Amino acid sequence: MQKYLGELILFCVSLLAALGWFFSKYSLVGFPSVGFIAVRFLAAFVIFLPFAYAQIRTLEKRQFIISSLLGTLFATYFLVWILAITHNTNFGAGAFIVSLAMLIAPLIAWIIFHNKPTRSFAIALPFAFIGLYFIAKGNSELQFSSDDWLYLLTAILEAIYFVLNNHYAKHIPTLSFTTIQFGAGGLVCAIYSCLLESWTEQIPLESIYWLALSVLVATNFRFLLQTLGQKLCNISNAAFIMLLEPVWTLILSAVIFSEILSWQKILGCSLILLSLILYRLPNVLNKAKVQ
Repeated sequence: MQKYLGELILFCVSLLAALGWFFSKYSLVGFPSVGFIAVRFLAAFVIFLPFAYAQIRTLEKRQFIISSLLGTLFATYFLVWILAITHNTNFGAGAFIVSLAMLIAPLIAWIIFHNKPTRSFAIALPFAFIGLYFIAKGNSELQFSSDDWLYLLTAILEAIYFVLNNHYAKHIPTLSFTTIQFGAGGLVCAIYSCLLESWTEQIPLESIYWLALSVLVATNFRFLLQTLGQKLCNISNAAFIMLLEPVWTLILSAVIFSEILSWQKILGCSLILLSLILYRLPNVLNKAKVQ
């Protein structure tokens, strides 16, 4: 069991990531959308700050600015995702659409940093497009719903964030980098929410409970576990295990919201999962040969 401890930890992380969808959904009953992100990010910032403060003081001005800008981008993609789930309980197909960020990221890296995609990417991409087609076909007409478009925009923004974050994380200490991102993203959202959103006079206790789960379990504890799991686990295996997030989300959506998927949407989700597996499989096999 010790040999596979990293894999087991990441297996739990994939489940926590899926639960985050539902914690956030229930929190929105008492919070405005942007206000919820502001509170969640600022709470995570306050929790991390005592541990990161000394490291933050040593950062250069450029590192601080980059971290802040990426935090704003992080909050933006999170905001689009929140808008998608606010009036929607069909999380299954949405989770698979968002998971396409992993396939969009190589395209973004190619455009920004001229990193040519691998051969497995070219093989996997057609399956992803066909999967999107069947998800659209699963609606009453052959078209994406407004929520599906928001999920797709979330995937694009997440891919941009992932590529930039991966590039700059190599040059900035991890804890300070993450803490500043939470703080900057939370501050931008707080300003927007105070100016343009209306808050209820009394926030329901239940919403505060779900918010606490979102912050402590789905944000801080999840990121801590993910970091630990990645240290103990081969990076290719880690990426492979994290493919379970949309699967967990689909199962939980069926159990909690009684979501019913048409055969077209089930086929579309399956093809997207297949595309992600095809993209990641060569890395896993190559690492196995080396070991």
